[in-house]
Amino acid sequence: MAIHPANLETMSSKRLPKFGAETAAALAGTAFSAILLVLTSMHAGPLWRDETNTINVAQMPSLEELWNNLPFESFPPLWPLLLRGCSCLGLAGSDASIRFLGLVVGMFFLALLWLCSRWMGGRTPILSIALLGSLPAFLFILGANRAYGLASCLLVLSFGMIWRMVEFPSRSRVLGAGLVCFFFAHCIYYDVTFLCAMLAGGAMVAIRRRQWKALWALVGIGVVSGASMAVYLPIIHRGSAYLPIIRAPSFDPSAVWYGLCDALAARSSADPGGANGPQIWFWIGLLLVGLAVAVAMQRTRGRQTQSSEPAVTSGTTARSDLALFSVVSMVLGIAGYFAFLFRLQFFMQTWYYVGILTLCAISLDGILGANWLALRPWGLFRIGFMVVMMTLSARPAWKEAHTRRSNVDLIADFLGQKASAGDLIVIQEAWEGITFNRYYHGQTHWLTVPPIDSHMVHRNDLVMEKMSQPDAMAPVLRDITNTLRSSNSVWLVGSVPVVRPEHLPPMPPLPQPELSTEWWLGWYLDYWNTQVTVLLLDHALQEQVQTIPANAPVSHFEDLSVVRFSGYQSDAK
Repeated sequence: MAIHPANLETMSSKRLPKFGAETAAALAGTAFSAILLVLTSMHAGPLWRDETNTINVAQMPSLEELWNNLPFESFPPLWPLLLRGCSCLGLAGSDASIRFLGLVVGMFFLALLWLCSRWMGGRTPILSIALLGSLPAFLFILGANRAYGLASCLLVLSFGMIWRMVEFPSRSRVLGAGLVCFFFAHCIYYDVTFLCAMLAGGAMVAIRRRQWKALWALVGIGVVSGASMAVYLPIIHRGSAYLPIIRAPSFDPSAVWYGLCDALAARSSADPGGANGPQIWFWIGLLLVGLAVAVAMQRTRGRQTQSSEPAVTSGTTARSDLALFSVVSMVLGIAGYFAFLFRLQFFMQTWYYVGILTLCAISLDGILGANWLALRPWGLFRIGFMVVMMTLSARPAWKEAHTRRSNVDLIADFLGQKASAGDLIVIQEAWEGITFNRYYHGQTHWLTVPPIDSHMVHRNDLVMEKMSQPDAMAPVLRDITNTLRSSNSVWLVGSVPVVRPEHLPPMPPLPQPELSTEWWLGWYLDYWNTQVTVLLLDHALQEQVQTIPANAPVSHFEDLSVVRFSGYQSDAK
């Protein structure tokens, strides 16, 4: 690829960041975010079920078994393979070491925000820090044992390297961008949506500059990265068979909006019912301002490039091109990803929005940060915006940083001491059995609702088999009855309230392949747990709620309780 000496002085090399008020503010915000990540790593404690699922996949006895279990994981094998490599080096052998790996990922993310801002010619990533740095949802997922943190890092790195390649094409930059984009595509399946958006933004700039070699390089990166995903088609095809059991049975498109509100609400995972903050409106307002500014810069580009001063022309062109790249990446990323969510029809979770929020944040930094460098008034506005956003989120972010991810380890330790060999432990949901299986080392027999044979990963196939059986709970109900009759105790572990229903729910119809909505797992879990509850309330003589104190707030995603049932009477109460 030809090198043009006139272009060697790029946008990032012309404007060296100078330390000043905005830099100091951004460093303070970054330090606060780093402190929150450190505290999160220290207080997160045990792995919850999704994290346990990931480490179990990574530590399968062989690579073949790892590959065969990918349909029961949400990601391609990049993060599990990285975890496997760390395990071989003794760096992922305990909860503490896994939390430390998550902390490294979080710190790497903050560093990459600064690096990307530098590549774009900006002083600081102050808007990204303001928007993401103290968001409780980011603290929850960035350092978690899931692929989302690594994907966020690779997204920021891909964004910066694609821009560098378009700003000044060279073989090394093309190869570097291609390699990073390749790994980014293999981190989370839907990352290709964001990759296509960023490549399209780079292509728009290349076309306007008539950089045809750079354009074909972008096309090549997209083709290679996309084609390499074909290796996952059998996994995706097999995993798609399990989608009906977790899809919302009556999906409402407004759920995507409410999911976004939850992701941006300043609430810790231990306080899901807290009040919503105004952050969503700050985000929307800033997105609209960024869009308007980017469009205005394109309209004024032609007039300004007629200036007789080459330095002015070069600077104006570079800033306009960066705004074009950023706004196209942001708009296409939003459109593509929300279309994906509408097609997916899942119950929305906060971590589904991590990628799109990251893309929007760094795009806004490219439009409103790198392009408007003067301290007055724009720098002061950015400083004020960061102070407002981080102040609004400070209290819930601090609470999130001190929140345990699960209390199942405490429950497992408690039952290991209290439950006898003749007792029975019943876990109210099969997925919670994944965490319990990691931490329980006692002698008491335990099983889940429904009863399945494997608790290493999310075995959707085994659960679907139980959904097709009219008497799926017979083994559990029989073991409960026999345990109570033998004067032993049944320990019920879960989050389903132990309350006698006014009316027994009807048995869900046996699923039919042509009626995918009949497969939704929620109806079956409700029916199965009602069977367990009614049996225990009818025949147990004593019911005791156990108190298992935790040393910190517990995330609502896995905050379970324990109830002990003992004694037996043959007639219902």
